[in-house]
Amino acid sequence: MSPIAPSSLSPTALAQSPFGAGLRLTDDRLDIAEAVLAGAWRTLRAAGFGEAEVQALFDQIADRPEDLARRLRRMANAAA
Repeated sequence: MSPIAPSSLSPTALAQSPFGAGLRLTDDRLDIAEAVLAGAWRTLRAAGFGEAEVQALFDQIADRPEDLARRLRRMANAAA
């Protein structure tokens, strides 16, 4: 048996989103978010970060999305 049994791939499980309960990104908004992340990747690489460093940073962010959201809100509120 595979590690992910077909029964574990229910529509409810597939519909879960890291953006909050029931919140789903539309394709257009997802495209925008991906473009922003690609720009962040290019900016970090241009600033001298190695590819492995950038990947590690993105991995760290993915592991702690609440921390990132909290920090970004604080930065946005401070700039306003």
